[in-house]
Amino acid sequence: MAPRVRDVVFPVITVDPLRGQVKNRSHTYEEALELAGFGRAQLGLMALAGCCLMATMNESMVASFVLSAGHCDLGLDPEKIGAIGGAIFLGNMLSSYFWGYQADTRGRKLVLQCALFATTACSVVSSFSTGFVSLLVMRFIAGLCISASSAIAYTYLGEFCTGQRRGQMVAYASVMISFGVLFVAVVSWWTLSYEWRIILTDTFSYRPWRLLFILCTIPGLLAGVTLCFLPESPKFLLSQNRPAEALQVLRSLHRINNGEACVYEVTKLVPEVDGNLAKVTGWNGILASMKDQTIPLLKMPYLKNFVICCTNCVVAFSVYSLCLWFPQIMDQVLLDTSTNGSVACNILQSNNSNQHKDNPQCNETIQTETFLYTILLGAIGMFCSLVLSFILRRFSSKPVMIITLAIAGTAGILLQFITNSYAVAMLFSVEIMFCAMGVTLINATAVSLFPTHVKGMATSLINMMGRFGCFVFATIMGALVAQNCPVTFYVLSGSLFLCSALSCFLP
Repeated sequence: MAPRVRDVVFPVITVDPLRGQVKNRSHTYEEALELAGFGRAQLGLMALAGCCLMATMNESMVASFVLSAGHCDLGLDPEKIGAIGGAIFLGNMLSSYFWGYQADTRGRKLVLQCALFATTACSVVSSFSTGFVSLLVMRFIAGLCISASSAIAYTYLGEFCTGQRRGQMVAYASVMISFGVLFVAVVSWWTLSYEWRIILTDTFSYRPWRLLFILCTIPGLLAGVTLCFLPESPKFLLSQNRPAEALQVLRSLHRINNGEACVYEVTKLVPEVDGNLAKVTGWNGILASMKDQTIPLLKMPYLKNFVICCTNCVVAFSVYSLCLWFPQIMDQVLLDTSTNGSVACNILQSNNSNQHKDNPQCNETIQTETFLYTILLGAIGMFCSLVLSFILRRFSSKPVMIITLAIAGTAGILLQFITNSYAVAMLFSVEIMFCAMGVTLINATAVSLFPTHVKGMATSLINMMGRFGCFVFATIMGALVAQNCPVTFYVLSGSLFLCSALSCFLP
């Protein structure tokens, strides 16, 4: 019998003529960023952005310790101390618009580098100030410079992250803001524990409080040096009609996140034609370009979102400025010996009256408790920021912002009724830190709301309005508390509830 021949099945091979076209199709920026993956590259950029944000907080917080320890050497009275403390906020406010324009026309990386290096130089010069005028001028200039790092750092980091990860990474980076509070308190505590003095001239000596300026600017200097080795934002490059450079940066991200063996599928990017900015020369061209970048924010569909973000930032920054009072508030809270305790306004009014008592003997000693309470505030802020980061893994920034601002407003209301000293201290911490988280969420939301060619301007203007609120409120806080403290806190809490409601109208 002849052997049976097995049936042989030949596979059918189909050729798809469009396969090559699909592989080589143009990808949008978000698609390309998604394909680049998430990993070590974004984590490193998060740490860098955190150092930039930390540098901003350091420049603001170091003044409170420097002025407390050095006011005798500089011959400063309380009014002059207040002016120097507010100078950096005034500088922040006035330069935000300029830095926003520069970030949208010259790039995020270059602006951050210039701002950080200039701030370091101002801090070094500040340490050699001989009196009120020189220190006031240098802190004002430092405020002009450091303004860029807070707003542009959010933009730079956000443009390396997909929409799903953006809010979370911004929140992680914002942990460094609270760490800056802790860092300044620890460094100040250690530095001011020494009593050395280096006599340079007959009228000038270098003491530990002067060294604080230099020590607290080191994180910003390191961030500036690190930026020298990092690329420009690929989204900015794409908006400037430089797709080849943008693609090269995205390939680098993919290689760092996935290794050399994995092939990056993107070969072409969809151009952002509406983001191209014409080259300008001369002051007239610069002013016209700044106008062109600002006008879109004042028109629909961006006007509504821009106004809501500005309103939220003004209120959140204003309440957050209470952190400048926090060490003194804690002193008063824990020293309260009344039988039934005191509500917050009684504590603040007592603090306000004590500040205006004449003290013929100049005292530059900072109590140990002041350092401890400031460290506590920083630790609470870091914890809150970490919790916020985990929450943003599952929820978008909008609902979290609505709840956060409402909680801060509730804490402000409860301060008018709670008399337990430790509960009052905790409510103050909650109100301050939740407003700080509100600022973070506002920036994270703003990065997603505006197109690339005006994003830097938008975030800078939003933060400018916030700093304006911080400067004004910090200046008039004493008078408001002295005249009618309960109404002041009710208005602040009501404003926070209003911001929470307005956030519902964001997309």
